[in-house]
Amino acid sequence: MAFLTVLTFSSCQDWGESDPPAGNQIFPTLEKVASLTFDEELIPEEIQTFAYEGGETPTLATDDVHGQVLHLNNGYARISNPLNKVKIQNGVSLTFWMKQSSTPKADSVEKPEQDVKGALFSFQNENGTQRMFFTANGWLNYEGVDGSYEDNNPSDYKTGLMSADEWHYVAVKIRNNGYEIYVDGLKKIDKEVSGFDFNKIIKFMGAVPYIYIGYGSDTPTQEWYIDDLTIYRNQITNNEIKVPGTGGGEEENNYILVGNKDYTTGWWSTFSDVVSMKGNQTIHYGFYNYTNGANNWNNWIVVLSNGKAPGAAGYAEYFVLRADAYGWSGGTSYPGDGPNITHNFNFDTFKTDMQGAYVDMTIKRTDNRIDLVAKITTKTGLTYNYSFYYVGEMEETVGAFLTCEGSYLEIVPETVYAGESYAAGSYRVGPADCSAGWWAYFSKLSVITGNTPSPFVHTFYNYTNGINNWNNWLLVITNGKDRDEAGYAEHLVLRADGFGWGDAYVAANIAHTYNWDTFREQMNGAYCTILLNRTGTRLDLTIKVVTASGEKLGDYTYYTEGITTNNIGIFLLVDGASLDIRTVGYYPFLNKE
Repeated sequence: MAFLTVLTFSSCQDWGESDPPAGNQIFPTLEKVASLTFDEELIPEEIQTFAYEGGETPTLATDDVHGQVLHLNNGYARISNPLNKVKIQNGVSLTFWMKQSSTPKADSVEKPEQDVKGALFSFQNENGTQRMFFTANGWLNYEGVDGSYEDNNPSDYKTGLMSADEWHYVAVKIRNNGYEIYVDGLKKIDKEVSGFDFNKIIKFMGAVPYIYIGYGSDTPTQEWYIDDLTIYRNQITNNEIKVPGTGGGEEENNYILVGNKDYTTGWWSTFSDVVSMKGNQTIHYGFYNYTNGANNWNNWIVVLSNGKAPGAAGYAEYFVLRADAYGWSGGTSYPGDGPNITHNFNFDTFKTDMQGAYVDMTIKRTDNRIDLVAKITTKTGLTYNYSFYYVGEMEETVGAFLTCEGSYLEIVPETVYAGESYAAGSYRVGPADCSAGWWAYFSKLSVITGNTPSPFVHTFYNYTNGINNWNNWLLVITNGKDRDEAGYAEHLVLRADGFGWGDAYVAANIAHTYNWDTFREQMNGAYCTILLNRTGTRLDLTIKVVTASGEKLGDYTYYTEGITTNNIGIFLLVDGASLDIRTVGYYPFLNKE
C-alpha cells in the first residue's frame, strides 16, 4: 500500500488547532497530507486491520474497474491521523473512490438493501467516547465534549447519494460553517450551519490520533471497496472535486444557462432549446435550480410540445408542469392532489429546499402516454420524488424544453439526451467474461436519415480480455441496412485501436495520442463515448475515453467524405471484449457554446 504523509512546515500552535478567524496574515493553503492508493501490500505499521464479530479482516482485492483496491467485508481499518501533524486553517477534505455491495433481502423479491448507517470514515479519541463519522447517506454525526451535531440521519430519510454496486468518486469538504459532499463531480450536499460552530469539528478532526475506514457508527459497516483515498488540510477546490481525468475545475461551470442570475426572469420570457424525440423514446435532463424564494412556483418549469419552440409557426403544447406539483394542459389543470401527480414534497420547507437543488428528470413516451419522473436532491442531501403522467393524442415527434420564473437553471450538457437509456448490465454486447469471438455479438442497429441535428452518441463501459489491442469495441457504419437485410453493405469498420477498413476508410484521417504500452490496461473498464456527426457526405467521429482509474485519454477522431447513401446505419460489435451500454441517442447540448 502506498501511504504518503507530507509535512511542509512547522507551527507554533498545537497539532490540529485552527488558525484564528479572519484578520491573521496566513492565507489558507490547500495541502495533500496523505494518499492511500492500495497498489502495494498492506504494511501493518501504516494500516491496521480488524474484523467485526463474524466478519472478515480487510484485504487487498483485484477489481475489474480499479485494479487493486481495499476490500472491507464486515471489517475495518485504522491509520494514524496525518492531520495532527499540520496546522489546519479553514477546513478538512477527503476524496476517494468507493463501491458498496447491496445486501439481498431474505425473500429475494424486494429491492436489495444498501448500507447507509455504517460509517465510511470516522475520527475518534483514544477511548471512543468522542467521535465524528459520516456514511453513504451523507449522515454526518459529531459527538464531543463541546457539543454535538448531526444531519441526514438515515432513520429520518434516505438520500440516495451513492447508489450501491457501482463505483463512485466522492469528495467531502468540512468547512468552518458547514460541509459539502460531491458524488461523481456533482454537488449533492452543501449545508451551511448557523446553529453550531463547525470549527469544533475541524479542530477535533485535526487532533485525534486515528482515522478509521469502515468503522465508527453504532452499526457495523457492511461490504464495500475503497480506492485512492486522499486527505487534505483545508478546503479542496473544483480541481479535486471533479472526477479525476475529466478536465479539472476549468470545466466545472460549463452549464447551459436558462434565466437571469439576478432572479429577474419574467414569466414565459426565456426557454432552453427544444429536445425532440421521435416515437417511443426517452428525454433526460440534469440541472441545478436556483430560486428567489418568493413563491413555490418561482422554480423550474417543463413543457412538452409538438417538437416546436414557443413562437414558431405551428407551435402547440401538450402540457406545462411546474416544480411545485402543479400544471395544465389546455383547459385541464393538474393540481398536486390530483391523480396525475404524485410527490413527497414538504411545502413548509419547499422554497428553501429548491434553492440550489439538483433535478434529475426523465420523460418517457409509450405510444400516447408520457411518464415524467423527477428526482430532486437538495443542497442538504434530502431527496424528493415527483412524478406525472399525461395521456392524449400526440404527433410522432414531440419535444421538451425548460423555462422558469423568478429563478434560473444551470443545465449540465452531458446529461441531456433523447433516445434510449439502460441500467447497468441490462444491455450487454458480448459475454461478461470477454469470450466473444469475431463477428458474433452485435448491438442494435441505429439508422440516421440525412444530417445529424446534433451529435448521435453511444456511451458504454468497455471490458477486454487484454490479449490484443483490438480486443475492444468496433464500430460499423452501413448503408442503413442491418446485417440480415437484403442489400446490406458496409461503408466503414473502425476499431478501438486506431485501425479500420471499408470503402469509406482512409488511414490518414485517424488521429489519436494513445500509448500502446498502456492501452490494453487503460481500456479495461473504461467509460467510452462515441459521438457521430454527419453533414452532407462527410462523417465525423470523436471517441472520448475515461479509464477506470479516472484518467482522461486524448480524443480519438476520424473523418471521411463521400458517403452518398441518404441513410446510414450504426452498430457496435466486439472481439474478445464486452460492452455494457448505457445510452444511445442524440445529445443536443454537447459542444454547445
